[in-house]
Amino acid sequence: MSYFIPIAEFGNYLLYSILVGHVALQFVPEANKPKVNIPIPILLLSTLGIIIFSLGPIVQTVTYFQGGVGLALAIKSVLFDFQVGRAWIFIGFMATFLYLAILLKGSKYVQSIFLLLMIAAVGYSSHVASLSFWPGLLSHSTHFLIITLWTGILIHAAWFSKEEANWSKFLRWFTPFAVFCIVIIIISGIYLMLFVVEPKDYVKSWVLPYGQMLLLKHISIIPVLVFAFINGVLSRKALKLPSFNPKPWIMAESIILLIVFYFTAVMGTLSPPHEVEFTVKSEGASKWVEWLLGKNILSTLQLHLVPSIQSGLLIIISILFLLLIIISFKRYKPILGVVFGVGFIVALYFGLIMSLSI
Repeated sequence: MSYFIPIAEFGNYLLYSILVGHVALQFVPEANKPKVNIPIPILLLSTLGIIIFSLGPIVQTVTYFQGGVGLALAIKSVLFDFQVGRAWIFIGFMATFLYLAILLKGSKYVQSIFLLLMIAAVGYSSHVASLSFWPGLLSHSTHFLIITLWTGILIHAAWFSKEEANWSKFLRWFTPFAVFCIVIIIISGIYLMLFVVEPKDYVKSWVLPYGQMLLLKHISIIPVLVFAFINGVLSRKALKLPSFNPKPWIMAESIILLIVFYFTAVMGTLSPPHEVEFTVKSEGASKWVEWLLGKNILSTLQLHLVPSIQSGLLIIISILFLLLIIISFKRYKPILGVVFGVGFIVALYFGLIMSLSI
């Protein structure tokens, strides 16, 4: 069951992105986008998949309480008394209406309203909304919407476009749009993080499972920005070459974004460390981090970053991986770009973790 929850969360991000990208591109004139042909069954299965995958937090909460009150009462309480349960019921209804709207080829405005209501329900069920309702709901919903909007358009352009026409016009408007999305994602992401981890405890949180995923998420955003630079700047210049095809590079960016989704999905299943020191003493540190550092972590009071030769070399290697992504573009090797992006994430992660001193 512990493996199902992250997969369900990841599936939610992916399916929402597919639907948001589909609806958003309906508002873009045909002349300003590549011809996208996504099969209707994929859209319909996405709406049904959201209903199923949204059960992940329900199952997790029911599993936590069923030992004390029994399975039936736990299910009833979670569905009707918890925000996550009420949100799932609401999402189920809206997803059903969206299914019918897509099936009957309803108005793009109707589809967008149902989808926005579903995203608002995601924000309503979030952890930050339970801490501070309206700020948490609005910030999480905005963060989720912008991420799925950016990723969804990329997925459609990369994986469901059939022709190479209009790429120049598409990149002309999508580049500033992507920059806008990145800015909003960073601002809203920092705001959401402040609900969970204080800035002074950010490094200390790395010894906890939640902090591990938060660190990996932040690291993985960096190669996304490099690919965004490639697709937003370098690709637009390379379009003048008749042999250049930008589609594989947009595919590569979408793959790295899916890696970010995975780290975010796993992070969403872990307990947020509002008090890092208390969490370490009550629940213990990550066994993985303890193994890497070769010592038991009983407190974070003396934890700080102390760069060493090994960590410094790993960080330098990670920077080289970023440069290799740019070089792979010059060599027209998008698959190598993805490999180098993953290499950057791994190298920088180990470089930072090996810099921890207890």
